[in-house]
Formats: sequence, C-alpha cells, structure tokens
Amino acid sequence: MSNKWKKAVSALTLAAAAFSFAVAAPQEASAQVKGHLSKVQVVKKAPVYTNYKKGKKTHKYLKKGSVKKVKATATDTKKKVWIKVGTKKWIASKYTVVITTTAQSKAKSSSSTSAITKAANQAAKSANKAAQAASQAAQAAKQATAALTTNQVNQAASSQAPAGSSWQQSRVVSLAKAQVGKAYVWGATGPSSFDCSGLVQWVYKNAVGKTVSRTTYTQVNEGVNVTVSTSSLQPGDLLFWGDAAAPYHVAIYVGNGQYVSAADEQQGVILATLSSYYWPTVARRLL
Repeated sequence: MSNKWKKAVSALTLAAAAFSFAVAAPQEASAQVKGHLSKVQVVKKAPVYTNYKKGKKTHKYLKKGSVKKVKATATDTKKKVWIKVGTKKWIASKYTVVITTTAQSKAKSSSSTSAITKAANQAAKSANKAAQAASQAAQAAKQATAALTTNQVNQAASSQAPAGSSWQQSRVVSLAKAQVGKAYVWGATGPSSFDCSGLVQWVYKNAVGKTVSRTTYTQVNEGVNVTVSTSSLQPGDLLFWGDAAAPYHVAIYVGNGQYVSAADEQQGVILATLSSYYWPTVARRLL
C-alpha cells in the first residue's frame, strides 16, 4: 500500500468519526407544556364510581379497549388521579392510557433541566470542535487522495467510518438512565415527571433529536420489529408489554438485560432487569 493511500484512509477515518460525533451531539433540552386531556383508552377493565371523593361503586365497568372523551380530571387526597367520563361516572387513571391531548405547546425548560442543558451546551461545544477537525481532515484527505479514483475513495470511507447509530444508542441510554428516580405522573411528558410513553418521547427528542409519537399504541408501529431476546436486543430498543397491536406499557432497553421504565405512581422511573415473569411481547428498533 502506497503512502498516499495510507494517508487517505487515515484522513477519511478521522473525518467520518468527527462528523458522526458532531451530528449526534444533542440540542439544548426542551420541555412540553402539558395539555388538557381529550381522549383516553381503557387498557384494563375499569370500575365506574359516582364520584372521585369517596364515591360509590356503580357496579358498572368500562371494557378494555373502549375510548372515552375526558370531561374532567381530579386528584384525591391520596394523590390518585381520576377521570370523569360522564355524568357521575369516574374511573381511576391507572386503567387508561392517553390517546390525545389539546392545547399542547412547547416551552423553555424549567430549572429542573439545568443540568441537562449544561451537558447539552458542553456537548455542542465539543461538536463544534469536532466539526472543525472534520473540515481540516477532509481538506487533508482531498490533498492526499488527488491521485486516487473515486471508487477507491468510496471504498476507503465505507470500510473505515464508524456506525452512526452507536453514538445515538449511547446518548439515548445515558439520558434514559439520568431520569431514574423521577416521578410517574399519568399523562406527563417531562422533564420533571413522565408516564411510560411520555418518557420514550422525551428521551428520544432530547438525546438525538428524533421525533417519536405520543402513545404506546402508535409507538409500537414505529421503527422495525426486533426479536424479543437478550441476544437480539440492542441499547435504545423499545420494549412493549400487552397486546402486540395495543400494548399497555413501554420501556427503553439499555443493555445487559436491563431497561428504564416510568412504571407507576409508587415506583416512578426505575432501572429494572428483564424477568421471565414479566417478559415483553414486542420490541421495536428506532435507531
């Protein structure tokens, strides 16, 4: 191999790596203002009460899969969220998932995201330096490969450049783990509290700038299907539980048989290990 060829490969490798890092660097963290709930879908047979304040059971139930318009929401003295679906008809939010909301808008991050913002700014500075290095490396590559054919240059770049998805996977996993310990709030989309699908949407948006839909029912149709086994799963894959067409829960796989999940009001956002007693039914890859 000639010295010109070695210099070309080295320069192209540096350029590809620097460019990949620059693209993957996160943008400044942002949050969403929670909208008014519009519709919910029942994911488990839900008993109906006359009122959320010590209301009486009506001995009626809402069937799994039924969609209801939200008349109002309320929180009782035990911090349990209730949904009004009709005249003197209340159900607990734990039996439902959010389908749509109204009056949603974007806003600046609250002070609770200052640490994430600081890290994003630092990453942005690193990205700028990486972009400069990429430009210099590209110029060196151009000079060093003047005598090479276009086909040879393409072969060198494709064989030496690292996979961009590995950078994205690392950022998704890091940001997901950073949310462990935060509160679970039904219908919340971050940054101080989440429900399961809200956590997925927020992490992907702030980690790699990828827009993911709002509910488990739509998220399960995104990306590509992956075999649900520890040998097939990769960091960043989404795990779903329940009916494959209408799952009731979603989490982010972070590697080593573990996942991050906005579990429930009692547990909040947790780091858990896959168990045969609670094995996902579907896995999807977005990266």
